[in-house]
Amino acid sequence: MSWLRSPLGWLGLGLAVAAGAARADEPIERLDHRGALGLTVSAGGEYVFAAANNLTDNGPRVPIELGGTLSLTDHTELRAAARIAPPVKVGWSAYVGIRNSRGDRWKTFFDLDLAVHFTPLWAVGLRLGLGVQYEVSPVVGLFAVVGVQGAGGQGLRLGFELLLGVQFRTYVFG
Repeated sequence: MSWLRSPLGWLGLGLAVAAGAARADEPIERLDHRGALGLTVSAGGEYVFAAANNLTDNGPRVPIELGGTLSLTDHTELRAAARIAPPVKVGWSAYVGIRNSRGDRWKTFFDLDLAVHFTPLWAVGLRLGLGVQYEVSPVVGLFAVVGVQGAGGQGLRLGFELLLGVQFRTYVFG
């Protein structure tokens, strides 16, 4: 313990104790999304009503969605996703918007997205989703969301959905 005989040794010990005390004030488990970059994977059911001049696309689908999130604040994330929705006429869609949440381990949230549908009927519109998310750990959350979509373009499109998913996060920015 010869390092305690010098002023730099005592300074180092003081800094180590101060750093330990500061860390003791931090929560053991971080459940906010501040600084997080996320990956979402979800699937569920969707019912679509869509019609153009001579093309209709009505019926149930099984959407599979892959997306990403980027935290803006503790409770607001930018969201982007791509979706494929089989089985009959396969639908391809993309979404860009925000997810805003409230709560700690159990979060309620809403999504507000610009929706672009490419097939089988081209249309652009809005998607509103309401959901709940359970934070399994600081880096994994399970969620369920119900949503409604309205769009126009080549024709008119109205959709209703229920998705179950998982969000994986890394805190690379905070």
